[in-house]
Amino acid sequence: MPLTINPTYNELKETLGPYIAVIAIADTTREICDSLDNRITCSEALDFAARGLVPDPKDYPDHRLDRVKDYISYIDDREIKNAIIASYEESLKKYHLIYDYQDIDDEPRRSRVRIILRILWDNRPHKKG
Repeated sequence: MPLTINPTYNELKETLGPYIAVIAIADTTREICDSLDNRITCSEALDFAARGLVPDPKDYPDHRLDRVKDYISYIDDREIKNAIIASYEESLKKYHLIYDYQDIDDEPRRSRVRIILRILWDNRPHKKG
C-alpha cells in the first residue's frame, strides 16, 4: 500500500518550510500517543499522523493492568496483591497515586503496598514527563 502523506504536511512544507512541517507531524504523533495512553508505539502513531488518520481506541485495548498483575505475580500475600491492583486501578482513573489498602490493617503490610505501588507507578510505561 503506497504511503499517502497528510495534506497538511505538504501545505505546511510549502508555506512555512520542511522544519515546521516535521514539528507539526511530531506534535500530532505525541497527541495520538497521549490520547491512547501510549498503548501504541511511537512509530505506529507517526504512521497515523503522516497519513492524517485518527486511530480508534477500541482497536488498542488497555493492557497496563495486565502488566502490573504480571509484575506482582510473585507476591504470595493475596491481600497485598488485591490492594495493589485496586490502588493502581484507582490511580489510573484519577491520574495520580491513590492507596487503597482494602482490608489490610497492620502497618508493615500497608507499607509493602505503598512501596510496591510507588515502584510500579514511577516506572509505568505511560508515565508523562
